[in-house]
Amino acid sequence: MDSKKALVVISFGSTFDETRTHDIGGIEQALAAAFPAYDQYRAFTSAIIRKRLAERGIKIDDTETVLQKLVDAGYEEVVLQPTHLLHGEEFEQKILSLRDKFTAKFQKIIISQPLIVNDEDYRLAAAAVAVQVPPLAADEGVVLMGHGTPRNNNKAHGYTYVRLQEIFDSMKFPAIVGTVEEEDTPNFEAVLQKLQERKYKHVHMYPLMVVAGDHAKNDMYGDEEDSWKTQIEALGIKTTGHLCGLGRSKAIQAIYIQHVLRVLSLED
Repeated sequence: MDSKKALVVISFGSTFDETRTHDIGGIEQALAAAFPAYDQYRAFTSAIIRKRLAERGIKIDDTETVLQKLVDAGYEEVVLQPTHLLHGEEFEQKILSLRDKFTAKFQKIIISQPLIVNDEDYRLAAAAVAVQVPPLAADEGVVLMGHGTPRNNNKAHGYTYVRLQEIFDSMKFPAIVGTVEEEDTPNFEAVLQKLQERKYKHVHMYPLMVVAGDHAKNDMYGDEEDSWKTQIEALGIKTTGHLCGLGRSKAIQAIYIQHVLRVLSLED
């Protein structure tokens, strides 16, 4: 008799129905199609998002709760695939930290990696972003808003956003990468400085995030005076907003599939 196997797709989460369907759901569907021998489960790491969804009658478990349910249901092999962009606080504290607690409860518990963990991932992710962008005129550019992290995780794990900027520059792709977190690098001040240096007359704005949620709709492209859109337009630069998360990109989904294939091959 075959052992019971589960694939748990773990996301930060979103209160926006469209992004849960197309960004998170897009990754989940791609993984389900790629690994049909595994029963698939969903977990969200954000307690605030789970609480807000529960108030609307939408119940989504945290990772620990899902794992305990799998133990109780008799699963023997479990693969955890985070959809988080990078190896940051959410991944470390809410996924990796569970390994010791559950190792003895399964025959195998395998933890895969977030989207970007090595140089190949950087290049694949950069190429996936670039193909989403419409053809650009010489005076047009792209602004990408990443989340960042206030605890220097960016620096601890190889200056993720700075490295992406370097790769876009090496591709001759006219993108400027910034982070919402002011303490992170590069922050929005650095974005504004680059915009003035490059003299773009029109920029296409995209979230550099798996999910196009609150940051994309408000911080990046909201109408408030402190939004990136408003401040960039105040410089006389025209903007076009593209409120789609990375999760709905087939090329991005393929990177997650490769991560699962990689960890499964290491276990064989």
